[in-house]
Amino acid sequence: MAMLNRVHLNGLRAVETVARLGSLAAAAAELNVSVSAVSQQVKRTEKQLGQALFERTPGGLVPTEFGAAFTARLSAGFRELAQAVALAD
Repeated sequence: MAMLNRVHLNGLRAVETVARLGSLAAAAAELNVSVSAVSQQVKRTEKQLGQALFERTPGGLVPTEFGAAFTARLSAGFRELAQAVALAD
């Protein structure tokens, strides 16, 4: 869990959302922030992890092999968190 404290949760949310939706713009709309904010969060998270999560291509961001495995785990984790919060309803 110590490694988790080195990575900001908002960055993880941004990374997961970009990977799931396939674009910075769609992620920004879902997260209610600017495209620039999402881009900065993705870059910051990659720096914190010391690994590239996406390849920058003319068509947009494409998950690296590591990024695909990483974001699959993030998606599962965020689904679990959503179910836990739903218990409060």
